[in-house]
Amino acid sequence: MLKSGHMRRRALLSNVGLLTAGCVAAPTASDQTAPSTTETETPRPSCESSPETEPSSQERPQNAEYELTDLQVSTSTDRPTHHYILEPSAFYSEDAVEREESRTGEEQVVVDITDVENPESKAAIETAILEGEWKSNRAPEDLPETIERVDFFTGVSKDDTYTHIGLTLHHLDPDAPPAIEFTAEITDRYVAPDSPGAIEFSLRNRSAQTQELFSGTVPPFGMLHAEAIGDGESFLMWRDYEKEGCFSRWNGGWARCDIGIISKLESCEQLSKVYEILPSTTDTYPDETVPQSAGTYQVAKTVSYSLGGGAPSSELSFDLEFTLERIS
Repeated sequence: MLKSGHMRRRALLSNVGLLTAGCVAAPTASDQTAPSTTETETPRPSCESSPETEPSSQERPQNAEYELTDLQVSTSTDRPTHHYILEPSAFYSEDAVEREESRTGEEQVVVDITDVENPESKAAIETAILEGEWKSNRAPEDLPETIERVDFFTGVSKDDTYTHIGLTLHHLDPDAPPAIEFTAEITDRYVAPDSPGAIEFSLRNRSAQTQELFSGTVPPFGMLHAEAIGDGESFLMWRDYEKEGCFSRWNGGWARCDIGIISKLESCEQLSKVYEILPSTTDTYPDETVPQSAGTYQVAKTVSYSLGGGAPSSELSFDLEFTLERIS
C-alpha cells in the first residue's frame, strides 16, 4: 500500500511538472521522478517589458455609458521564509517498497532513524516526518547527501501502515525578488454598446526558471468580480467562461467543475487575459455583468505558483482599483 507522493530514484529528473488541459491527475508510483533536493539559486534574467497600450488615444464613442479611469494596482507575495525546507514526499508500506523494487529492478535504500548518526540531521528528519515539515536557515552538513542517498526512512512514522517515508529537501532563496510579477492596464477605456470596456491582467515570470501557476478552471485568474467600494454592489467582469473553462449555468447561477489547471510560464514569458466590462445593452447575463452605478471598484485575487515537482509554493496577491465615471 502506498500514498501518492514524489517517488525518488537513483536516476533523478529535476522539477518534472504536470501540465493538463483539464483536470490535474494525481501521479502514480510508476511515473513519479522528483528530486530529493531542489535548489533555486539562479541569476535573475533581464526581461524586456511589453509595450503599454495608450488608452488616452482612444476616441470616445457617442453612445458611451462609462469611462474607466484611475487604475491603481498593489501586490504582495507570501512565500517561504527559510532557506531549507524538508518535507515528506512519499508514504509507503514495507510491501509496497518490495513491489517497487520488483517492478523497477532498483534497490530502494531504506534507513532506520536510529542509524542516522548526526543528531541534527536525525532531529530534522524526525521533525519533518512527525510534524509535516522541518524549516531552517541552516542545514546540517550531511543532510543534503543523506536525503539524496536514502529512499525511505523507517522507525519514526506514527502510522502502522505507511511505515516507509520518503523525504525531499528544498533549498530556497527567500531574499530573491518574487518570481512572478503582476501588472494590469486599461485596454479599452470606454463602455459602449458596440465596444465594452476592457482591462488586461498579466503575469510575467521574472525568474530564470520555469514556474507553474495553479488556478481554477479559467487560468490563471479564474472568474473575476468587481466589488464597489463602500456600497456592496458588484458585477462580473466578462470572459467567455463557459467556453474556456469548466463553467455552466445552473438554476440562474454558475456551476463550476472541481478541477484545477497548472499552467507553465517560462522565464521572461508573460501570460495575459483581457476582462470586459459590458454595457447595459448586452444580452450576456446582464443582471450579473452590467455595472449598477458609477463609482470606484476593486478586484482582489491570489495566484499560487511554484517550481513544480513538489517545491514549496508562493502566493501572489493583487488588489486592483479603477473608477467608472458615468458619461451623461
